[in-house]
Amino acid sequence: MECLKMEGVLEGKRNLLFSAPTSAGKTMVSEILMIKKVIETGKKALMILPYVSIVNEKTQYYQNLLSSTHLNIVGYFSNSKPAPFEKIDIGICTIEKANSLINRLIEENTYSKLGAVVVDELHMIGDEHRGYLLELLLTKLRYVLKDDLQIIGMSATLPNIDEIARWLNAALYITDYRPIPLKEYIVVNNTIYNSKFEPVRKFKFEAHPCDSNYMVPLIDEVINNNNSVLVFCPTKYNCEQCARTLSHFLLKNGDEKAKEKRRELIAQLSRCPAGLDSTLEITVICGIAYHHSGLTMEERELLEEAFRQGIINVLIATSTLASGVNLPARRVIFDQPFIGIEFINSFSYTQMKGRAGRKGKDTQGESYLICSEKYLKRVKELVNKDHDPVNSCLICEQKGMKRALLEVISSGIVKSMKDVKDYIQCTLLYYQEFERIGSSHSKESLTKEFNETKNINNVIKNNDIQDDNNEFISTSFGRATIGSSLSPEESIIVYSELKKAMLEFVLLDELHMVYHVTPIYSIPEPNWSHLLKLYNELSPIHRHIANIINLNEGFIIQAIHRRPDFKPSLPYRRFYSALMLNDLIHETDFNEVVNKYQVNRGNLQTLQVLSSTFAGMVTIFCQRMGWTNFELLVQQFQDRLIFGIQKELMELVKVPHVKRARARALYDGGIRSIKELGQLTPDAIFEILCKARKRKGRLSNDIKRIEMHAAKMISRAAKQIILQQQEELEKNLEEIKFTLSLQ
Repeated sequence: MECLKMEGVLEGKRNLLFSAPTSAGKTMVSEILMIKKVIETGKKALMILPYVSIVNEKTQYYQNLLSSTHLNIVGYFSNSKPAPFEKIDIGICTIEKANSLINRLIEENTYSKLGAVVVDELHMIGDEHRGYLLELLLTKLRYVLKDDLQIIGMSATLPNIDEIARWLNAALYITDYRPIPLKEYIVVNNTIYNSKFEPVRKFKFEAHPCDSNYMVPLIDEVINNNNSVLVFCPTKYNCEQCARTLSHFLLKNGDEKAKEKRRELIAQLSRCPAGLDSTLEITVICGIAYHHSGLTMEERELLEEAFRQGIINVLIATSTLASGVNLPARRVIFDQPFIGIEFINSFSYTQMKGRAGRKGKDTQGESYLICSEKYLKRVKELVNKDHDPVNSCLICEQKGMKRALLEVISSGIVKSMKDVKDYIQCTLLYYQEFERIGSSHSKESLTKEFNETKNINNVIKNNDIQDDNNEFISTSFGRATIGSSLSPEESIIVYSELKKAMLEFVLLDELHMVYHVTPIYSIPEPNWSHLLKLYNELSPIHRHIANIINLNEGFIIQAIHRRPDFKPSLPYRRFYSALMLNDLIHETDFNEVVNKYQVNRGNLQTLQVLSSTFAGMVTIFCQRMGWTNFELLVQQFQDRLIFGIQKELMELVKVPHVKRARARALYDGGIRSIKELGQLTPDAIFEILCKARKRKGRLSNDIKRIEMHAAKMISRAAKQIILQQQEELEKNLEEIKFTLSLQ
């Protein structure tokens, strides 16, 4: 806690950057400062985390930790619909949600309510895809709040943290202390070396033909002592193959009590939307599972919890696990020194090996990197290499600078060229240019950068951008772009396609509308041969919609033989994704959609989440543009896409524990509203749910027990919603009476 003694830090008057290895107390320090600030000042705090999974985990953690206080802890991520900012005390959010939230606070001039911002994994500021957003939000906060906000940044892998600290005018605390010591080893053939590449020991037996790299004995010696192992593989396919291979060797892993718990886990996995995975069906009973983005969220959550509890003691994952949820293990094993087809970099290697050692359980952590002799030289360089410095990503492909200027001009905090220059001087980009090369070069390069973004004129109005006193005024298009959190590139596509659709919109089928709420980026590339087959089988109305979008068979045929460039293929990618989503919102079985479109089930679920979020963004865009008719058409899809439901189930899925299957069962059982649901007893709800299950031929005692528990939770939740609605109505009525009494 030495860092809290640094001048002005504990008082909340000075920013703090804290660099320390995993489990060295960074989180505790940030918690003390954040909670102290909120309680003492009455202001609000934001904690910014890189991934949805961590936001979800941290939100639950803080809600439990602070349950005895009056503090309202809310998570902001993907398609979540949290309470308004004015009603929360601490918001836990992703980088994207944080940026959107800060834009809204600036637009509404309520940013002074913010007292503290915690940024975990601060090194993400150098991420080529999302780093510029983190830099933008920190720059805006520095520009508008200056010394009225405390920023707490944390990272275990930020080599030039001193430079970032100077940029943020922050106190800097660095420690190498790791409460759980980490021992690092490299395995080449049958020899194990330490981090200095000195031989430590040798395997005295021949490797099994199916285990040529000695992974099985490395795992065996850990799990035999009731400890856990985390294995990193380069690809998703490698993870699954590794899990299957290990299951043949570890058939005796665990006693009968452990196997009973694993059977229960298999039963839980079988109840997930996609059903039971064939590989997990074989491996889980042996205490082995794989974990990657190809699994659904429900599957990943079950496996993560099973690993924490020791039900699963060998987890095989891709590199994304190291930067996602917190799942430490006694030993970390690298199957190969690769991530995908790329040789692993020092940053990823540090993060992944850092998962070794469980605080409170282990006295030490162990990392084993398996490599062949031909990669030994590169591995030596990897182990001894320092991390590359983190640089500003604001100029990457110009998109960062466009968005930087558009956001502050649209929100009104930057109104002239002089303001633009002052704002740019708050960026990390400017600071690094200024500090490393000199002020004259910095001004010249940034002026050039701004001039190259003159095409921003379609979102701001200004006749002479060189005049320091000329005023910038954002257009309705610019305000809609920022209000919706669309990137400038996305908003241009959304604008042009919706304007075109206004002239010829198909209302006979929902596919056309679904296409317009299908994300522009982060969507899977189709199997072009399969898309051609689906295209030729389209119904007349769906073929008509494809023609309106300007799709043609010839392009698909060419794409089969030669992979097309991204931009011209974008409408085809979106249409392919829209076909899947259209099937889901008409309640086609999840597995049926997976098989029909030959798509990974985890990717399909991710597409659902992204599309739901995108639908919300397009809804706000239409609202800000004054396109009321489109807004009414689009707004229904945010809930329908995430749940995969038809329109009539939208009210029922607002009740916790009611998703698609239960909502359909209740609706078919005659329940149309939350009010009707709240009037039923748990037994009556249970009977409806069981009837629906019985029609599908699945009604075991386990299922009855689950549905009875669900019926009780649903009944309680429905009554709670009705009570809240009544209280809200009474409150509004009192406000109306009070207003009338003043007249």
